Amino acid sequence: MTITYIFRSAGTGHSIEEQFEAVCQAVGQLGYHTKRVQLPYIGRNWRTIWRNMKVARKAATEADLVHITGDVHYVALALPRQQAVLTIHDCVTLEKNRRRPLRFAFFWLFWYYLPVRWAAVITVVSDKTRQELIRYVGRVAQKAIVIPNGHHPLFARQPASFRTGRPVLLQLGTAPHKNLARLAAAIETIACKLLIVGSLTQEQLADLNRRQIQYEQYVDLELSAVADLYKRCDLVTFVSTYEGFGLPVLEANAVGRTVVTSDLSPMRELSGSAAHLVNPFDVASIRAGILRVVEDDRYRDVLIHAGYANARRYAIDTTTEAYLMAYRRPLREKSLTSVAV
Repeated sequence: MTITYIFRSAGTGHSIEEQFEAVCQAVGQLGYHTKRVQLPYIGRNWRTIWRNMKVARKAATEADLVHITGDVHYVALALPRQQAVLTIHDCVTLEKNRRRPLRFAFFWLFWYYLPVRWAAVITVVSDKTRQELIRYVGRVAQKAIVIPNGHHPLFARQPASFRTGRPVLLQLGTAPHKNLARLAAAIETIACKLLIVGSLTQEQLADLNRRQIQYEQYVDLELSAVADLYKRCDLVTFVSTYEGFGLPVLEANAVGRTVVTSDLSPMRELSGSAAHLVNPFDVASIRAGILRVVEDDRYRDVLIHAGYANARRYAIDTTTEAYLMAYRRPLREKSLTSVAV
């Protein structure tokens, strides 16, 4: 039994890859033969999209099941229906193009509607993404199964004393929805150091310097290096204005770091009582949340212990078991088709 995992091309991100590298490894340890195929092109035009689809089609001839791990939804259209499993992490592409009718229509059709109709199994990482998908593409998306992400085993418990005098904050991501500008405004007069993972624009650099934020920037890190930053920090700030899941919440929980995150879905449901929730559109709310965590030792300890419990509910083994359950129907249907032939 061969299960092939298709990944988007290099240079388009790393969170999906980290998640499914762990799933692929765990599935392999359970006795399945797994293969990893990375698409060669970023799908910027019809030519690169077509070439990626040819790679996916070839991968299908050598596998019993093909799992498209995310972002390149359109390659499902190159696969036999009974072999295609597609994971959708969010609908951010549609969100970003709502005011651009032609681009919206293109992505709606080829990234969402047609792949959702075609694939044998659709999984989503949160109920929030499922509801958005149904809202955008209609009843056909009701077949989507929610399988939450699991944190990678590299994010392991590492207790540390909290530096109340000058805490170290960790910010994951610098895209507009990661809300770095409001975070910078919130900590402008707080004595702290900010660790930033991601590329910074000239505008962001100017803003950080104007506000005299003490920061360190990191790009293109291996996952182990990202895990080390979690262990090095005192507090994880994740005040994003849009997410499909919110994995940094779980990673911080697993390591034993307090989290200040957005009082929005899916972070609200994901974190439960294991994070301090703030209004990500309100600088004063973000600032108050950070100060509460820094100044209240007892509250911080409550969050950390709740975080350990929360992380245990989202272990990668649990995620893997859920995917194996999702694989059963297309594998069974493929087996019946082979017998009939």
